[in-house]
Amino acid sequence: MAAQEGPIRIRAEQAEQFARGLLEGAGVEAATARTVASALIEAELEGNASHGLLQLPAYVRRILAGTLSRTDEVTCVHRSGAVSVFDVGLTLGHAAAQQLSETVVTNAREHGVAVVAARSATHFGVAGRYAGMIAEAGMIGIIMCNTRPMMPAPGGREAVVGNNPLAIGIPCAGQPPVIFDMAMSAVAMGRVRQAAQRGETLERGWAVDVTGQETTDPHEAIAGMLLPAGGPKGFGLALVVDLLCALSGGSAGAEIGSMYGAPETKADCAWLLMALDPARFGLAVPYAERVAALAGNVRRAAPDPALALPGDRRRAAKARAGDSIAVAAKVAQELDALSRQLGGRVLSQ
Repeated sequence: MAAQEGPIRIRAEQAEQFARGLLEGAGVEAATARTVASALIEAELEGNASHGLLQLPAYVRRILAGTLSRTDEVTCVHRSGAVSVFDVGLTLGHAAAQQLSETVVTNAREHGVAVVAARSATHFGVAGRYAGMIAEAGMIGIIMCNTRPMMPAPGGREAVVGNNPLAIGIPCAGQPPVIFDMAMSAVAMGRVRQAAQRGETLERGWAVDVTGQETTDPHEAIAGMLLPAGGPKGFGLALVVDLLCALSGGSAGAEIGSMYGAPETKADCAWLLMALDPARFGLAVPYAERVAALAGNVRRAAPDPALALPGDRRRAAKARAGDSIAVAAKVAQELDALSRQLGGRVLSQ
Protein backbone atom coordinates (compact mmCIF):
# COMPACT_ATOMS: atom_id res chain seq x y z
CA MET A 1 0.00 0.00 0.00
CA ALA A 2 1.14 3.58 -0.58
CA ALA A 3 2.43 5.50 2.43
CA GLN A 4 -0.19 7.74 4.01
CA GLU A 5 -0.68 9.64 7.23
CA GLY A 6 -4.27 8.83 8.16
CA PRO A 7 -5.79 5.43 9.00
CA ILE A 8 -6.94 3.12 6.25
CA ARG A 9 -10.45 1.73 6.23
CA ILE A 10 -10.67 -1.95 5.42
CA ARG A 11 -13.32 -4.65 5.56
CA ALA A 12 -13.05 -6.76 8.71
CA GLU A 13 -13.16 -9.99 6.70
CA GLN A 14 -10.31 -8.80 4.50
CA ALA A 15 -8.23 -7.77 7.53
CA GLU A 16 -8.85 -11.14 9.17
CA GLN A 17 -7.77 -12.99 6.03
CA PHE A 18 -4.61 -10.87 5.91
CA ALA A 19 -3.79 -11.56 9.58
CA ARG A 20 -4.39 -15.28 9.10
CA GLY A 21 -2.19 -15.31 5.99
CA LEU A 22 0.60 -13.44 7.74
CA LEU A 23 0.61 -15.88 10.65
CA GLU A 24 0.53 -18.89 8.33
CA GLY A 25 3.35 -17.32 6.32
CA ALA A 26 5.37 -17.27 9.55
CA GLY A 27 4.71 -21.01 9.92
CA VAL A 28 1.75 -21.00 12.32
CA GLU A 29 -0.64 -23.94 12.00
CA ALA A 30 -3.80 -23.00 10.10
CA ALA A 31 -6.25 -23.58 12.97
CA THR A 32 -4.14 -21.54 15.38
CA ALA A 33 -3.73 -18.73 12.86
CA ARG A 34 -7.50 -18.68 12.32
CA THR A 35 -8.21 -18.38 16.07
CA VAL A 36 -5.66 -15.61 16.61
CA ALA A 37 -6.73 -13.62 13.55
CA SER A 38 -10.39 -13.84 14.60
CA ALA A 39 -9.55 -12.60 18.10
CA LEU A 40 -7.49 -9.67 16.79
CA ILE A 41 -10.24 -8.48 14.47
CA GLU A 42 -12.89 -8.96 17.16
CA ALA A 43 -10.84 -6.61 19.35
CA GLU A 44 -10.69 -4.07 16.51
CA LEU A 45 -14.45 -4.20 15.95
CA GLU A 46 -15.15 -3.79 19.66
CA GLY A 47 -13.10 -0.60 19.85
CA ASN A 48 -10.08 -2.33 21.41
CA ALA A 49 -7.57 -1.55 18.67
CA SER A 50 -4.81 -1.56 21.28
CA HIS A 51 -5.37 -5.35 21.48
CA GLY A 52 -5.90 -5.81 17.76
CA LEU A 53 -3.60 -5.62 14.73
CA LEU A 54 -1.23 -3.37 16.67
CA GLN A 55 -0.04 -6.53 18.46
CA LEU A 56 0.51 -8.64 15.34
CA PRO A 57 4.02 -7.43 14.38
CA ALA A 58 5.38 -8.38 17.82
CA TYR A 59 3.78 -11.82 17.51
CA VAL A 60 5.23 -12.45 14.07
CA ARG A 61 8.73 -11.36 15.07
CA ARG A 62 8.63 -13.68 18.07
CA ILE A 63 7.35 -16.57 15.97
CA LEU A 64 10.23 -16.08 13.56
CA ALA A 65 12.67 -15.82 16.49
CA GLY A 66 11.33 -19.01 18.08
CA THR A 67 9.96 -17.40 21.25
CA LEU A 68 6.33 -18.02 20.25
CA SER A 69 5.17 -21.48 19.26
CA ARG A 70 3.72 -22.22 15.83
CA THR A 71 1.30 -24.81 17.28
CA ASP A 72 -1.56 -24.66 19.79
CA GLU A 73 -0.26 -27.53 21.92
CA VAL A 74 -0.60 -27.14 25.69
CA THR A 75 0.37 -29.72 28.31
CA CYS A 76 -1.37 -30.58 31.57
CA VAL A 77 1.43 -30.93 34.12
CA HIS A 78 -0.67 -31.37 37.26
CA ARG A 79 -4.23 -32.22 38.21
CA SER A 80 -5.76 -32.49 41.66
CA GLY A 81 -9.55 -32.60 41.87
CA ALA A 82 -10.94 -29.40 40.40
CA VAL A 83 -7.49 -27.87 39.88
CA SER A 84 -5.42 -28.26 36.71
CA VAL A 85 -2.06 -26.71 35.87
CA PHE A 86 -0.92 -26.34 32.26
CA ASP A 87 2.34 -25.50 30.58
CA VAL A 88 1.30 -23.42 27.58
CA GLY A 89 4.70 -23.78 25.93
CA LEU A 90 4.76 -20.19 24.61
CA THR A 91 1.79 -20.92 22.36
CA LEU A 92 0.03 -17.89 20.89
CA GLY A 93 -2.12 -16.77 23.79
CA HIS A 94 -5.49 -16.45 22.05
CA ALA A 95 -5.43 -20.09 20.91
CA ALA A 96 -4.25 -21.44 24.26
CA ALA A 97 -6.65 -19.34 26.33
CA GLN A 98 -9.58 -20.48 24.21
CA GLN A 99 -8.61 -24.13 24.81
CA LEU A 100 -8.20 -23.61 28.54
CA SER A 101 -11.53 -21.77 28.77
CA GLU A 102 -13.18 -24.87 27.33
CA THR A 103 -11.22 -27.05 29.75
CA VAL A 104 -12.23 -25.07 32.84
CA VAL A 105 -15.91 -25.26 31.79
CA THR A 106 -15.69 -29.03 31.33
CA ASN A 107 -14.04 -29.42 34.73
CA ALA A 108 -16.60 -27.17 36.43
CA ARG A 109 -19.42 -29.33 35.07
CA GLU A 110 -17.78 -32.22 36.88
CA HIS A 111 -16.87 -30.49 40.14
CA GLY A 112 -19.15 -27.43 40.33
CA VAL A 113 -16.10 -25.19 40.38
CA ALA A 114 -12.80 -25.45 38.55
CA VAL A 115 -9.49 -23.64 38.39
CA VAL A 116 -6.93 -23.77 35.60
CA ALA A 117 -3.51 -22.21 36.15
CA ALA A 118 -1.19 -21.70 33.18
CA ARG A 119 2.54 -21.08 33.00
CA SER A 120 4.87 -20.36 30.07
CA ALA A 121 1.90 -18.38 28.76
CA THR A 122 1.88 -15.39 26.41
CA HIS A 123 -0.18 -12.32 25.56
CA PHE A 124 -3.80 -13.40 25.03
CA GLY A 125 -5.39 -10.10 24.04
CA VAL A 126 -8.73 -9.14 25.60
CA ALA A 127 -9.28 -11.03 28.87
CA GLY A 128 -13.03 -10.46 28.62
CA ARG A 129 -13.12 -12.65 25.50
CA TYR A 130 -12.47 -15.75 27.61
CA ALA A 131 -14.64 -14.69 30.55
CA GLY A 132 -17.40 -14.26 27.98
CA MET A 133 -16.85 -17.75 26.55
CA ILE A 134 -17.25 -19.24 30.00
CA ALA A 135 -20.36 -17.17 30.68
CA GLU A 136 -21.89 -18.20 27.34
CA ALA A 137 -21.55 -21.78 28.61
CA GLY A 138 -23.73 -20.86 31.59
CA MET A 139 -20.87 -20.51 34.06
CA ILE A 140 -19.37 -17.59 35.94
CA GLY A 141 -15.94 -17.03 34.40
CA ILE A 142 -13.02 -15.33 36.12
CA ILE A 143 -9.84 -14.67 34.13
CA MET A 144 -6.63 -13.02 35.25
CA CYS A 145 -3.16 -12.59 33.82
CA ASN A 146 0.08 -11.06 35.04
CA THR A 147 2.37 -8.87 32.95
CA ARG A 148 5.85 -7.45 33.15
CA PRO A 149 6.29 -4.82 35.89
CA MET A 150 5.12 -1.44 34.62
CA MET A 151 3.61 0.24 37.70
CA PRO A 152 5.28 1.58 40.85
CA ALA A 153 4.07 1.12 44.39
CA PRO A 154 2.27 4.27 45.64
CA GLY A 155 4.87 7.03 45.75
CA GLY A 156 7.56 4.73 44.34
CA ARG A 157 9.94 5.30 41.43
CA GLU A 158 10.49 1.68 40.36
CA ALA A 159 8.12 -0.56 38.41
CA VAL A 160 7.36 -3.54 40.64
CA VAL A 161 4.08 -4.97 39.35
CA GLY A 162 2.24 -5.31 36.03
CA ASN A 163 -1.13 -3.82 35.17
CA ASN A 164 -2.43 -7.39 35.47
CA PRO A 165 -5.91 -7.58 33.87
CA LEU A 166 -8.94 -9.15 35.53
CA ALA A 167 -12.14 -10.12 33.72
CA ILE A 168 -15.37 -11.59 35.09
CA GLY A 169 -18.18 -12.92 32.91
CA ILE A 170 -21.65 -13.59 34.32
CA PRO A 171 -24.50 -15.29 32.42
CA CYS A 172 -27.67 -13.24 31.98
CA ALA A 173 -30.89 -14.89 30.80
CA GLY A 174 -32.13 -13.64 27.43
CA GLN A 175 -29.25 -11.17 27.12
CA PRO A 176 -25.51 -11.19 26.43
CA PRO A 177 -23.36 -11.92 29.50
CA VAL A 178 -22.28 -9.17 31.84
CA ILE A 179 -18.54 -8.89 31.18
CA PHE A 180 -16.38 -6.79 33.47
CA ASP A 181 -12.84 -6.38 32.14
CA MET A 182 -10.12 -4.06 33.36
CA ALA A 183 -6.38 -3.66 33.60
CA MET A 184 -5.18 -2.30 36.92
CA SER A 185 -3.42 0.68 35.36
CA ALA A 186 -5.14 3.96 34.58
CA VAL A 187 -4.72 3.04 30.89
CA ALA A 188 -3.60 -0.13 29.11
CA MET A 189 -0.06 -0.17 27.73
CA GLY A 190 -1.53 -1.10 24.35
CA ARG A 191 -3.44 2.20 24.38
CA VAL A 192 -0.17 4.04 25.10
CA ARG A 193 1.53 2.26 22.18
CA GLN A 194 -1.47 3.12 20.02
CA ALA A 195 -1.10 6.81 20.97
CA ALA A 196 2.60 6.67 20.09
CA GLN A 197 1.73 5.18 16.68
CA ARG A 198 -0.84 7.91 16.03
CA GLY A 199 1.23 10.80 17.34
CA GLU A 200 -1.31 11.50 20.11
CA THR A 201 -0.72 12.72 23.66
CA LEU A 202 -1.88 10.94 26.79
CA GLU A 203 -4.23 12.17 29.47
CA ARG A 204 -2.72 13.41 32.71
CA GLY A 205 -2.61 10.85 35.50
CA TRP A 206 -1.95 7.95 33.15
CA ALA A 207 1.84 7.64 33.24
CA VAL A 208 5.20 8.91 34.49
CA ASP A 209 8.59 9.09 32.79
CA VAL A 210 11.78 7.30 33.85
CA THR A 211 12.37 9.91 36.56
CA GLY A 212 8.91 9.43 38.06
CA GLN A 213 7.54 12.71 36.71
CA GLU A 214 4.07 12.77 35.22
CA THR A 215 4.08 12.77 31.42
CA THR A 216 1.61 13.02 28.56
CA ASP A 217 4.20 11.86 25.99
CA PRO A 218 3.48 8.22 25.07
CA HIS A 219 7.12 7.54 24.20
CA GLU A 220 8.21 8.72 27.64
CA ALA A 221 5.44 6.61 29.17
CA ILE A 222 6.62 3.47 27.33
CA ALA A 223 10.14 4.05 28.67
CA GLY A 224 8.74 4.99 32.09
CA MET A 225 5.80 3.59 34.05
CA LEU A 226 2.02 3.47 34.03
CA LEU A 227 0.11 4.66 37.07
CA PRO A 228 -2.40 2.37 38.82
CA ALA A 229 -6.12 2.99 38.46
CA GLY A 230 -7.43 4.30 41.76
CA GLY A 231 -3.98 4.75 43.26
CA PRO A 232 -3.25 2.30 46.10
CA LYS A 233 -6.41 0.30 45.35
CA GLY A 234 -5.36 -0.41 41.78
CA PHE A 235 -1.84 -1.24 42.91
CA GLY A 236 -3.17 -3.65 45.54
CA LEU A 237 -5.43 -5.40 43.03
CA ALA A 238 -2.54 -5.73 40.57
CA LEU A 239 -0.33 -7.23 43.25
CA VAL A 240 -2.84 -9.87 44.33
CA VAL A 241 -3.51 -10.85 40.70
CA ASP A 242 0.24 -11.39 40.31
CA LEU A 243 0.32 -13.49 43.47
CA LEU A 244 -2.67 -15.57 42.34
CA CYS A 245 -1.16 -16.20 38.90
CA ALA A 246 1.95 -17.45 40.70
CA LEU A 247 -0.15 -20.52 41.63
CA SER A 248 0.81 -21.76 38.17
CA GLY A 249 4.45 -22.04 39.19
CA GLY A 250 5.23 -19.70 36.31
CA SER A 251 6.74 -16.26 36.00
CA ALA A 252 5.64 -13.40 38.23
CA GLY A 253 6.86 -9.91 39.06
CA ALA A 254 10.29 -9.05 37.69
CA GLU A 255 10.62 -12.57 36.22
CA ILE A 256 8.31 -11.55 33.36
CA GLY A 257 9.91 -10.05 30.25
CA SER A 258 8.39 -7.57 27.80
CA MET A 259 6.52 -8.91 24.78
CA TYR A 260 7.92 -5.88 22.93
CA GLY A 261 11.55 -6.46 23.93
CA ALA A 262 14.15 -8.36 21.90
CA PRO A 263 12.18 -11.09 20.07
CA GLU A 264 14.94 -13.62 20.78
CA THR A 265 14.39 -13.24 24.53
CA LYS A 266 11.51 -15.26 26.00
CA ALA A 267 8.68 -13.14 27.41
CA ASP A 268 6.28 -15.46 29.22
CA CYS A 269 3.63 -14.74 31.83
CA ALA A 270 1.04 -16.70 33.85
CA TRP A 271 -2.76 -16.98 33.85
CA LEU A 272 -5.46 -18.11 36.22
CA LEU A 273 -8.89 -19.16 34.90
CA MET A 274 -11.85 -20.07 37.09
CA ALA A 275 -15.37 -21.30 36.39
CA LEU A 276 -18.26 -21.60 38.82
CA ASP A 277 -21.40 -23.54 37.91
CA PRO A 278 -24.43 -21.66 39.32
CA ALA A 279 -26.50 -24.83 39.06
CA ARG A 280 -24.52 -26.25 42.00
CA PHE A 281 -25.59 -23.51 44.42
CA GLY A 282 -29.11 -24.78 45.20
CA LEU A 283 -30.82 -21.58 44.04
CA ALA A 284 -34.62 -21.37 44.03
CA VAL A 285 -34.51 -19.06 41.00
CA PRO A 286 -32.11 -19.98 38.18
CA TYR A 287 -29.06 -17.77 38.51
CA ALA A 288 -29.08 -16.32 34.99
CA GLU A 289 -32.72 -15.26 35.47
CA ARG A 290 -31.88 -13.56 38.76
CA VAL A 291 -28.98 -11.76 37.07
CA ALA A 292 -31.31 -10.59 34.29
CA ALA A 293 -33.72 -9.14 36.86
CA LEU A 294 -30.94 -7.36 38.73
CA ALA A 295 -29.45 -6.10 35.48
CA GLY A 296 -32.86 -4.76 34.51
CA ASN A 297 -32.91 -2.63 37.64
CA VAL A 298 -29.54 -1.18 36.71
CA ARG A 299 -30.66 -0.41 33.17
CA ARG A 300 -33.83 1.31 34.34
CA ALA A 301 -31.80 3.63 36.56
CA ALA A 302 -29.14 4.46 33.95
CA PRO A 303 -29.11 7.60 31.78
CA ASP A 304 -28.55 5.35 28.75
CA PRO A 305 -29.97 1.87 29.43
CA ALA A 306 -28.15 0.43 26.42
CA LEU A 307 -24.77 1.31 27.95
CA ALA A 308 -25.51 0.55 31.60
CA LEU A 309 -23.71 -2.76 32.12
CA PRO A 310 -20.11 -3.90 31.76
CA GLY A 311 -19.66 -5.17 28.21
CA ASP A 312 -22.34 -2.94 26.68
CA ARG A 313 -19.90 -0.39 25.26
CA ARG A 314 -17.91 -3.03 23.40
CA ARG A 315 -21.05 -4.49 21.89
CA ALA A 316 -22.21 -1.00 20.87
CA ALA A 317 -18.82 -0.30 19.27
CA LYS A 318 -19.08 -3.53 17.30
CA ALA A 319 -22.55 -2.59 16.07
CA ARG A 320 -21.28 0.84 14.96
CA ALA A 321 -18.26 -0.65 13.22
CA GLY A 322 -20.39 -2.77 10.92
CA ASP A 323 -18.12 -4.73 8.61
CA SER A 324 -15.04 -2.49 8.58
CA ILE A 325 -12.18 -1.35 10.79
CA ALA A 326 -9.74 1.58 10.73
CA VAL A 327 -6.06 0.65 10.85
CA ALA A 328 -3.44 3.27 11.77
CA ALA A 329 -1.15 3.99 8.83
CA LYS A 330 2.02 3.10 10.74
CA VAL A 331 0.53 -0.22 11.83
CA ALA A 332 -0.54 -1.02 8.26
CA GLN A 333 2.90 -0.12 6.90
CA GLU A 334 4.64 -2.30 9.50
CA LEU A 335 2.36 -5.23 8.73
CA ASP A 336 2.86 -4.79 4.97
CA ALA A 337 6.65 -4.83 5.42
CA LEU A 338 6.47 -8.08 7.40
CA SER A 339 4.11 -9.63 4.87
CA ARG A 340 6.39 -8.74 1.96
CA GLN A 341 9.32 -10.22 3.90
CA LEU A 342 7.38 -13.49 4.09
CA GLY A 343 6.25 -13.38 0.48
CA GLY A 344 2.66 -12.44 1.25
CA ARG A 345 0.26 -9.77 0.06
CA VAL A 346 -0.25 -6.33 1.58
CA LEU A 347 -3.12 -5.42 3.87
CA SER A 348 -4.99 -3.27 1.35
CA GLN A 349 -5.15 -5.97 -1.35
